[in-house]
Amino acid sequence: WLMFVISRNMFKPHYQITDKIVNHLTEIAVARDIVEKARLVPKWEVSLRRDALIHSVHSSTHIEGNSLTLEEVSQLALGREISAVRKDKQEVLNYLNVLSHLEKYIPKDTFTKHLMLRIHQALVKDTLNQKSDEGVFRNRQVVVGYRDNKGRTVVTFRPPETKNVPQLVQDF
Repeated sequence: WLMFVISRNMFKPHYQITDKIVNHLTEIAVARDIVEKARLVPKWEVSLRRDALIHSVHSSTHIEGNSLTLEEVSQLALGREISAVRKDKQEVLNYLNVLSHLEKYIPKDTFTKHLMLRIHQALVKDTLNQKSDEGVFRNRQVVVGYRDNKGRTVVTFRPPETKNVPQLVQDF
């Protein structure tokens, strides 16, 4: 009954199907079919997977404040040595390792709190000030922000209170 009420009150856009729209939809369907049936050259697949991994690692660590460039992350992924802060290099190496071996973290049936904390431990290994913070829920409030030109911290996001995190994860 609730779905009936919701569906009756849903937005119903006004549009008219024209020859131009039908032609565009046909072009999209044909292009989609070509892409789905196209064989990906194995060499390209390896290269695309590697590039996706590097971009993912760079984005994930950069948003956390890691200073390494995309090129430096790429060099680390190739096993090359770079000149950078030890913590930043370690964080990138941890992400590369976890994402490269994701199949060992994929749950057989359900994703558990224990598994999430194990992934966390692998991602932050040897990067935190206190080793006891690896693989556990945070025990202090954190914020996301930046320093303005006067040296003041500008908070852009305040995560849930520390005491609420375990229950929020359990609910999730």
